Amino acid sequence: MQSDKEQPDNVADAAVLKSRRKAERARDTLLQTAQTLGIITAMLEASEENAPAIKIAPGQSPFIRQDGHFYCFASELAAHVRALLSKADMQFQLIEDEHTAQNIWARVRLTFLADVKEIARDTPQFDEICAAIGQRHGPVMSVIKPFTDFHLFEITPKQGLLVTGFASAYDVTGPDFALADHLTSS
Repeated sequence: MQSDKEQPDNVADAAVLKSRRKAERARDTLLQTAQTLGIITAMLEASEENAPAIKIAPGQSPFIRQDGHFYCFASELAAHVRALLSKADMQFQLIEDEHTAQNIWARVRLTFLADVKEIARDTPQFDEICAAIGQRHGPVMSVIKPFTDFHLFEITPKQGLLVTGFASAYDVTGPDFALADHLTSS
């Protein structure tokens, strides 16, 4: 049953509603099928000549998603994980697998800002989340779980951008990536 808000008044409204529903399906499919979370940071550092330099630290991490949070378990040997630990500004991205995309130029992608916190090893939540990561991503998790250079992060989305194809982009908000504004210009 549709609510009054979802019943279009005219053809133009019906097209907008259809486009929104298509974007919601694309978002939901991406959230269900993506296996790695892109993690990007840009840090200001001094160069050898003491001039400011921007260091980009991109990375990927397998993840699980539960109750609106992403969880990833990754090694501090990677620059992007060190940036997470130092509380640097981060951007996260999920992107449709290029092998299943209908059009390589218009892959579904979700880029977002988030709050990040580390889950301490001595908590029940650490063991529960690590077990869930292992269940989704395989037995390697039981091998790397005791490695002390690995850290478990809880990532709670705040706001972002969902691109579902050509001329189809939406601002999104909150941990469920609720569609907000449909972007109509670049």
